Parts: sequence; C-alpha cells; structure tokens
Amino acid sequence: MKDKKRGKVYIVGAGPGNIGLITLKSKECIEDADVIIYDYLANKEILSYARPDAEQIFMGKHGGGPVITQDKINRIMAAMAKKGKTVVRLKGGDPFIFGRGGEEAEFLADRGIPFEIVPGVTAGISIPAYAGIPLTHRNYSSTIAFITGHEDPLKEKSSIAWNKIATGVDTIVIFMGITTLPSIVTNLIKNGRTPDTPVAVIQWGSTNIQKTVTGTLKNIAAKVKAEGIRPPGIIVIGEVVKLRKKLMWFEGMNDLNPRILYTIYKTGIHGKKILIAATPKGICRIHFGKESSFIKELKADFHGTVIQRNDRYFSQIISDLENYFRGSATNFTAKIDLQGTTFQKKVWRALLKIPYGKTVSYKEIAEMIGQPGASRAIGTACGKNPIPIIIPCHRIISSDGSLGGYSGGLDIKKTLLGIEKTTQRTMKTSLRGTKSRSNPIR
Repeated sequence: MKDKKRGKVYIVGAGPGNIGLITLKSKECIEDADVIIYDYLANKEILSYARPDAEQIFMGKHGGGPVITQDKINRIMAAMAKKGKTVVRLKGGDPFIFGRGGEEAEFLADRGIPFEIVPGVTAGISIPAYAGIPLTHRNYSSTIAFITGHEDPLKEKSSIAWNKIATGVDTIVIFMGITTLPSIVTNLIKNGRTPDTPVAVIQWGSTNIQKTVTGTLKNIAAKVKAEGIRPPGIIVIGEVVKLRKKLMWFEGMNDLNPRILYTIYKTGIHGKKILIAATPKGICRIHFGKESSFIKELKADFHGTVIQRNDRYFSQIISDLENYFRGSATNFTAKIDLQGTTFQKKVWRALLKIPYGKTVSYKEIAEMIGQPGASRAIGTACGKNPIPIIIPCHRIISSDGSLGGYSGGLDIKKTLLGIEKTTQRTMKTSLRGTKSRSNPIR
C-alpha cells in the first residue's frame, strides 16, 4: 500500500464508534500510516493499531463547531503527503455520508495528490440497528431518507425540501440534528407529518455509553432536553421506531444495564486532578484526590455496579470546567444524580442558588431553608457535598468572614473563590426566588 517515492492520503471511515465495526481495510491503512489525522468521532481505541512511530494529529471537530477549520485540515493532509508520507485521514462513520470526505478528496484531486477512499460503516444504518430499529420493514417502511440536521451556515437557502420529505418518505434518519431538533420537528409537522409519529434519538450509538430516548414528534424535543442529550447522535423518525420495544438487543449505559463511568481531569491548580463519575442519571461525584481512593469510594457506595473509565462520556462537563477555570461564569448544564438525606438535598438545592462570585454564610443558608438554628448541620452537609464546584459549597463562609472548612482543602477553596473574584466576606445576597444555575437534583 505504501509508495516510497510519493505520498498518498487514505480517507478512511472509522465506523460508528464500536471498535469491532471498523473494516479490515481500514485497519490495514492505520497499521501502515506514517501520519494519522483523526476526528473527535473516531474511537481512539482504533489508534492502538498504529505504529509506535506514527504521528497522530487530533483535529478536535465535534458538536457542529470545528475547533480546527476544514481548510487547515486540508492543508495539513496535503503538506504531509507532499513530504512523501502515507497519510490516513480517519473519520467517524463513512467519509462520504455527511463526513466532508468528498470535499477533502476534491482538495487533494485539485492538487494532484494521490488519494484513496476507504468506506466505513455509516452511523445512519448501524446506530439504529444497535438501538433495535430496522430502517426498513415490510409492514412499516419501504423508503428511507438520510438528512443532515446541520447544513452549511453559508448557504442562503436550505436545500432540504421538507414539503416533500415530511410525507413522501417512510423512515427519516437525521445526522447532526440534536441541537436543531425543535426546528426539524416544526418543519415536519408543518408540512404534514402527524405529530404522533414515533421518534428515537440515539446518543453515542454502538458504544457502552449508548443512550436512547423515544417519543413522538410532538414531545421528543422536550424529552431530549430533559434527558440532557447532546451531540453526537442520530435521529430516527417513522413507524419502524415502534419495533425497538421488541427488538432492543443492546443498550449501553442505562437503568437496565447500570454502570458507573468516570474520568480524570487535570485542573492545573495546585497540581490537583479532578475525578468525575456518573450514573445513567447524571454526574454523581466530583473528587479532588487519588484515583485509587476514588474507585474504592465508588465501589463502597455503588456495591456490585461495574465501574469503567470513559473519557468521551464527560466531554461536555470537561468543557464546562475548562471554561470555569478560565474565569468564565459557567452555567453547568450537566444532569446530576445525588444520593443523600432529605436534609442534605435541601441544603444542596440552596447552594445551587448562590450566584457566581458571591458568598453567603452558613447562617444565611439555614435561614433560607427555614431552619435558622441548623448552621452547624449546614456545615456538615456542605462537607458531604459529593459534587463540589457544580454545587458550589466553596461559596459558603463563616459569619465572621473567615473561610470555614472545605472537603477539598482550604487552598482549593481559596483558589475557587479567587477564580470567581469573590470578596472574602459575607455578602448579603437575597437568595429567595433565585433560579438554580444547574440541573435539578435527581
């Protein structure tokens, strides 16, 4: 496959995410590559097939907003090939199905750079299959349409003919449509599709963190928002979704297949790492400390549950934390799942209402929850807060202006208050009626 005299680019489909769904041809290309240029949606486990000396370049494209521009990606591919290197451009799914592989191949062709297309298993077919949804069925569907939910923003007019697609196709599969789901639903109903049409939204399909939400056109947008579903995901619209209840053979992280996932995030403050864990319902732990003690704690609290590290699952909360540590007044949107006493949850809900950059006293929180004599118990509940930063117990100080305690250590508490540019004194802030800055406690 390798041409010693001249470089070549292989535009390779990495499949939907499950490493078992990569093709043999794709594996051969990766094994032979000098340079691998890969996207967010390409499973990093696949890179284990690469040679130890192969250069790996992460392009960071995800969620509809490329971190690195397409033009820069094109130029990197071309530059490497011109140096005589064998380049693999590794893309999630299939490169020619909403993967911009065609644009990349055009760029190479225009410059006389040799290239080859290596098809991949497209997410549009494989992910519905993993959710137990056949796209065709003699009793339900004879036609399919693949549609992008994220058109080129430079287009003056959409090229999607909703008036024809809404009632002219049995099954509609939408790529990159989670953030535009309300608009998609409106267009379909407006153009004649019944509001009771079944819909499934599948996040991280074919992986062990796959999550599926089902509903109808009239309620799916609200359900997806309530479940905190974010890209990447595939949307399936049509009567075939009804078959999922009978044919569901695989599901990743859910109540029927419980597991705890965790990740490690390097904060850059005091050399500390943050360990983050989640149940199927949401973030359940944030911990400053060692991985070994963190795992031990999780095993004790969630006895018999499988505990796995999975960095991809936490991409949104990591992004939020990075913004926070840069000094941004971050609105943490991750769903949270807390186990605690009724009193503890009452305190934690009150903490969620403390505005960014403000502090209140233990006494003020006690008054807020209607138990003015419970200042000491408030302190104890804060010490047991399992999700610090998101639930900002660092914003609680003593009535005399001293910092009080903090489970992560006073040095971290000082740093967090410093990031928020908080004045080190009690600030008489009216909390009643203030809306929580995070999702409801489960």
